[in-house]
Amino acid sequence: MNAQIWSLGAEIFIPGAGSRLVTKDQVTSLIDGQCEVISCGANVPFADPEIFLGEISMYADANMAVVPDFIANCGMARTFGFLMSEKGVVDDVAILKDASETIGNMMMRLHQFNPRPTGLSRKALEMSLTDLVDTGDSSHRSGLGGSR
Repeated sequence: MNAQIWSLGAEIFIPGAGSRLVTKDQVTSLIDGQCEVISCGANVPFADPEIFLGEISMYADANMAVVPDFIANCGMARTFGFLMSEKGVVDDVAILKDASETIGNMMMRLHQFNPRPTGLSRKALEMSLTDLVDTGDSSHRSGLGGSR
């Protein structure tokens, strides 16, 4: 049964059940089955010892579009941010709209700096780290959050 799951031929794979479960052989099966996108619903879905950009993660990122976990599953963090903002209201439609817009904006910004379908995770991490290390000089900023 396990082998059949990895060779179904889905266009999008969403590992969402647990961390460090997806192996390199499984990624190869997804690639062979013409999978186009891995949207990481779980934190650290690849069976790498590293949290970011381990061997398996980099292999997947080099061969297909991989939406990293810190973008794909940011819903609860975004929900808390929205509820603590001035526009925050406890309303399911407003919360989902805000999370969807935030993820969409992050993906559009990522696409500006990496228009290819591969290398998304690597570039997204680079951009996020750039956002975190703010020197006050906004000319270097290419992060997902944009200039402040």
